[in-house]
Order: sequence, then structure tokens, then C-alpha cells
Amino acid sequence: MKYQLMLLMVWLPTVFLAQDKLNLLRAPTSPASGILDLQPKVVLQPKSYQALETALYSNFLNSNYDAVIPTDFALEFTPYWTENHKLSLANYLYPEAFMDHLVRNSSISLASTQNFILGDSTASNGLAFGYRTSFFFPNKKDKEITTAKIAAIQNDNSLKSRIEAQAFGLVLNESVGDKKEFITAMRDTVSNAITKYGRYNTPKEMKAMIETILGKMETLPELTVTTQDAFLDAFRAIIDAEVKTYISIEELQVYLKERQGLTIDIALASLLNFPTNSFEFSYLPKSSIWVTPSYRFSEKFEFLKLLAVFRYEWYLDDYYRRYFPEATTYQNNIDYGVSLSTDFKRFSVQFELVGRSSSATIPSGTDAQGNELFRKEKDSDVQYMGTFNYNLTDQIVLSYTLGSKFDAILNPDETLVSLLSLNFGFGSPTSNDLDLSKN
Repeated sequence: MKYQLMLLMVWLPTVFLAQDKLNLLRAPTSPASGILDLQPKVVLQPKSYQALETALYSNFLNSNYDAVIPTDFALEFTPYWTENHKLSLANYLYPEAFMDHLVRNSSISLASTQNFILGDSTASNGLAFGYRTSFFFPNKKDKEITTAKIAAIQNDNSLKSRIEAQAFGLVLNESVGDKKEFITAMRDTVSNAITKYGRYNTPKEMKAMIETILGKMETLPELTVTTQDAFLDAFRAIIDAEVKTYISIEELQVYLKERQGLTIDIALASLLNFPTNSFEFSYLPKSSIWVTPSYRFSEKFEFLKLLAVFRYEWYLDDYYRRYFPEATTYQNNIDYGVSLSTDFKRFSVQFELVGRSSSATIPSGTDAQGNELFRKEKDSDVQYMGTFNYNLTDQIVLSYTLGSKFDAILNPDETLVSLLSLNFGFGSPTSNDLDLSKN
């Protein structure tokens, strides 16, 4: 009989989470799409726990305002979350080892465009490859919140375990002959368990909870040898409905999607261009490395996240001299700036302001002895833009970005950014990825 197995399970002080996503999908900001300029933003939002993310970058309309299929896309793959590791809840929340942080958050990204424009206006194919990982450092408030929410769930389960274990024993051992005897035998157990484990603010609330459960027990079906399973199902439904553990579970799930603390994101990416659109001929003209710390505030400002960014880019001179002979290019860019993000239930708004310092060492002839001479050239620029993100579902995010970008190598006066993107997530961890019987 199924309740012979259930009788063993009710004693476990286990945290039961619904099959909901434990981590919310965010707007697309992969290092590969950043270096390919599919996304103009410099600040990379910390990646969510998705096994696979794919983003489409387009305004989805051509010059004639006809709908088009986007040809620019990006993928980001997190190998760790393709398998079920049966983590304990504590290990999921607070991984202890450095390698746990590194491996669990490591992702590989790929971006592609068929419209990488060269200096002579030729459209070529471009690919970009990226890697990133992140490290989360919870603040004191984070640990207080998670400890309190987990304790509330465990307390509810202790209450239900005590009541249900007694009920199963009475019914399965046939210690009671009918419903009336069952209710009489369970009165003290229900009263004592709620008194010890129940969540209430006043003795009046405690008494009302006890009376409600005992009153609903009068509506149970009749108890016979052939109706034991149905009887216990109905009894468990009454207890679940009144204890309301699902409220504590939902509160924990909501918090896990937007935890408070410091996150440091580290990323690198390289661009691969096929200037003749031949697979056998390609260049690696540009590479970048990012360091992006972000901090989510607590208390009244828990909806705010502050991000900073440092990005270093370096370029291949030979490539740009050959394919952008009329353009001004620099060997190195250093980007630095801040971003402020506001997160609400379904939507978020992000603003970024980023400065750029560019430098190059350029040949300037030779001296009297024939030694080659060089001169240093420097430049500076600024970029600012805002992005509105809306979560159509937990796994689909629609984003729109508007602002002014850095001067481009081609058409430097065209700095307007107006970009619509759609991000899809697959394989976000759920409670199935946790072994909730582990401490």
C-alpha cells in the first residue's frame, strides 16, 4: 500500500520546493554578442543559471517595414546545469569551494552575424566566442533572510510530519474503527503539534487554527478498510491547506531569483571575421576582457542593483590597415563606467554611462640613422543608453535599448542605438536539481 512508504517519508525534515524555476532569466548580455557589437552595451549583467540561452538581435522590420527573420543571434551555454547534481540547498545557496563557484557559473557563448561591414562596405560573416564566470558574495542580510525562510518551511514540515505520522499509524494499524474514533484520537495530536510548531501571532489565532482543522475533519469521508488511502489523502489535504507551507516556499523562491550581495563577473571574448566569406580564410581582429562587479541593495532599496565595468580591448593592426584603410583605429581601448538597474516583478530598467580611453602607437617615419620612429595617439569617448526589459515568461525576455554608442570605426557620426532583442532560456535549475534531504 502506498502509505507504507509515505509513513517513512513524513518523518524527514525536508524542505519541499514546488517545481518552479530557481533562477530568473535576464536580458541578453553575453561576451560573444558584446565583442561582435550585436549588443551595444558595455556592462554585462551577471548571467542567470540557464543551461542554454539564445538571443535574437533585430528590430524585426526592414526598410519597407516588412517583418523579417533576424540573422544576428547569440547562444550562451552553461555545461554544469545540463546535469542533475543533486546539490543540498545549503550548497546551492553558499558553495564553499572556489572551484564550485568557477565551474557552476562558467558559460561559453557564441554569436554570429551575416552583416559584418568592412571598410569598402562589403558585408562579411562574423563569429564571436566568449567565456565567463561569476562569483557571488552574500551580505549578512542575505544569510539572515534565507535562514529565516528555510526555518519557516522546515518548521511547517515538522508540524505536518508529527500530525500525519500519528494519523497514518492509527489508520494503517487499524487502531481506530471509523471516522469518529479517528477524530477523537487525533484531537490532542493536532492541538499539541500546532501549539509547538504552528505559525501564529496570538493565542486566539492558534485556537482558531486548531478549531478549523478539527472542524474540517468532520467532513472527511467514512473510514473503512477499503477507503484508507482516500481517507488519508483527504486528511493530508486538510492539513496542507491550513498550514499553508506553499506561502513560505513561494517567498523563498522569489528571493532566490534576486539575492542580495556582491557579484563579480569575469569574461573574455574574441572576434573571428571571414572577410572573403570563405571558411578557409579568417582573422582574429579583436579581443576583449571584462570585469563587472555588481551589488544588490537590501531593505528599502532591494529593487536596485549597482554595476561597474572595466573592459580592455585590443586590435590586430594588420587586419584594420588592410580592410579599413581609410578609418581611424586604435590598438587598445579601455572602457570604464557604471550602470544602475531597477528590478520589479516582471520588468526591469537599466541605465549605463561608460567612458572610453583609446591609444595607439603609429609609425611616423625614421630618424637620420634609419631607425623607425613612432608617435602616440590618444582619444576619448563616452556612451550612454537605457534598456527596458520585460519578462514575457520566466524563460523569455523582451528587451529594447535606446541611446548613444561609442564612435564606430565606420560611420563614426552614426551613434544612435535603437535595438530590439528577444532572449530565450532553457534548462534553468528547479528543485529537481537539489537533494533536499541533505543538510
